[in-house]
Amino acid sequence: MDAQVVVVGAGPAGALLSYLLSSRGIETILVERQSDFAREFRGEVLMPSGIRALEEAGFSLDQVSTSVPEIFEGYLNHRRFIRIENDDPNTLRPTAVSQPELLEGLVAMAERSGTFALRRGHAVRGISR
Repeated sequence: MDAQVVVVGAGPAGALLSYLLSSRGIETILVERQSDFAREFRGEVLMPSGIRALEEAGFSLDQVSTSVPEIFEGYLNHRRFIRIENDDPNTLRPTAVSQPELLEGLVAMAERSGTFALRRGHAVRGISR
């Protein structure tokens, strides 16, 4: 398939962007250097804004394994920079997700468009136009 757009990297942002483009009829190729989504850590906690973005795109977290920690803490250079207590069940909270399941789900949605292709196990060394 020739593509109008090539997205490099099948992390959550690349997979979601590829789905959004292909669902609008834009021929899209998503290139991922790993052959398996379980082979590389890309972060597995979604913040509420990321959850909303997925929901607005039509992806439900009900499709993947999740857990909501009671307390979420983020550290940088051994110092805590954020602490969120998940004590209100009526608000979106940081949620741990199975990233391989999330990525496979996004790719499956994109594949239904007919204008999407995933190239696993391909490293991008340069870009030309």
